[in-house]
Amino acid sequence: MPKFTIKSQEQILAAMLAKVLTRTDLRDVGDSAAIKHMLSAAARQDSDQYYQMTLLLQLFSIDTATGEDLDERAKDIQPALITRLPSAKAVGQVVFTRKGTTGTTVISVGTTVTSSDGKAFKTTALGTISPSSPQQVTGHGVGRDSNLVAVVASVGGAAGNVVAGTVTKFASKPAGVDEVTNLLAFTQGRDLETDDSFRARIKAFVASLSRCTVGSMEAQIAGQQDPVSGVTAQYVHVWEDIVNRGNIKVYVDDGTGTAESIQPKATTLLGTWTWNGTTTVLATNTSQVAAGDFIRLNASPTLFFQISVVTPNVSVTILNPGAATIPTGAAGSALASENVTQGLGGPPVNTAVGGETTLWLNNYPIKDSDPFTLVSSTRGNLVRNTDYILNPASGKIDFTPALVTGEKIGADYIYYTGLVAFVQKLVDGDSADRATYPGLRAAGVLAIVAIPQVLIQNVAATLTVLEGYDSVTVKAAVGTAIKDYINTLPISGDVVRSELIQRIMVVDGVYDVILTLPISNVTLLDDQLARTTDFNVAVL
Repeated sequence: MPKFTIKSQEQILAAMLAKVLTRTDLRDVGDSAAIKHMLSAAARQDSDQYYQMTLLLQLFSIDTATGEDLDERAKDIQPALITRLPSAKAVGQVVFTRKGTTGTTVISVGTTVTSSDGKAFKTTALGTISPSSPQQVTGHGVGRDSNLVAVVASVGGAAGNVVAGTVTKFASKPAGVDEVTNLLAFTQGRDLETDDSFRARIKAFVASLSRCTVGSMEAQIAGQQDPVSGVTAQYVHVWEDIVNRGNIKVYVDDGTGTAESIQPKATTLLGTWTWNGTTTVLATNTSQVAAGDFIRLNASPTLFFQISVVTPNVSVTILNPGAATIPTGAAGSALASENVTQGLGGPPVNTAVGGETTLWLNNYPIKDSDPFTLVSSTRGNLVRNTDYILNPASGKIDFTPALVTGEKIGADYIYYTGLVAFVQKLVDGDSADRATYPGLRAAGVLAIVAIPQVLIQNVAATLTVLEGYDSVTVKAAVGTAIKDYINTLPISGDVVRSELIQRIMVVDGVYDVILTLPISNVTLLDDQLARTTDFNVAVL
């Protein structure tokens, strides 16, 4: 794109003289030469035009426009929606005081009071003083002070701001009133918004335009690369819950259907663990556990019990405060390795102090499609949406009722790493690095990032190959065309049968095709992604 370049009078004159010397027989271009005087006048005019054009460019730049010109640039961006903040009048409250305590004194709306330096304020509410009016000013006692009466400055701007105790005069003293004062400072007066403040707000407004909507979120996430794993969000689909407003799901894929990267929290225990339906669990290796830990039989992934006693390499005694059915079997056991109450003061330490209603998991976002288990040392396994509410995106847990002193909470879950965790940070923002991750979702919106369900598509096609073409080559090209179509579909992209046939028919050498699979269009849901493999494509 061409760039506007300013030329000085000297540069313009030098170019003119050079042109004259090359195109004419004139050679006298000294300071006294008539031709130089004429060209100097023209160069001066051209230079002034450059200057005027520079001013014009500044008028149309957010960074350099000022005053009314900056107001016009705001209108260009979003008419009537973003305007300069007008001046605001200072507001506050005053107290009217009388010397006596009998009868009722009324201070009408519109009463004008002034500060010691002449700033005027008008009351916007009725003031009354009755024999039972409570004391507002220290030492006055009952029956002397009015209620707190709202006032507004007569003029706008910061000039109306005053410190406490300075509004002490009357423009016209109301009957029965002797004094007035403001107990607190008036600080709400604001001047007309400055150019710098308005300019910053315009830029912030423009930056916010690309956020929050479904389309803009998809556009901003697509193509983003996780700096840790190097995986790119090739496909993005945002689904908005039309029933539970304020809830959205962001489905992402790396283009292959293999974007999931997870980390389990539970740790498989060494040795043989034999569960026999009682509170005594036989164990040949107890080196990984200690009293207070939570364990489970792998066959019961959502049922945890707390260990109370460890007999090394022989057995552990478990607690069952929730009266759950204790499993049986020896298929291996696991340790819930996260103590959610870690760091709390109890007593004992690393248990609840009592009254906690919110705790945070160490790792997130949570893979919500897999079992998530919370277990309490006093209540047993907790019920989601009854005993607690989980925010899978942030790892926040809200408890109802609040935890009690000494209660220990264990957690067992699987959380996302890699691309999903990266996109979740893009969506929610990072409070520790707002410059890099300012966030995309609107405030108050619950956005959960997940991977789509991959549906492998089976395709069967029988070809008629044109005479003179190698059948093997044509069939291979058709297989490639089928895979290229299906494997580039977006999340929630339907497999359209007629489109498949069209892709096959344009392959060089194909005369006709009978498509036996799929037998009809394959309609995908918002959380589904169609993909296929060589094994699932048959071209005969």
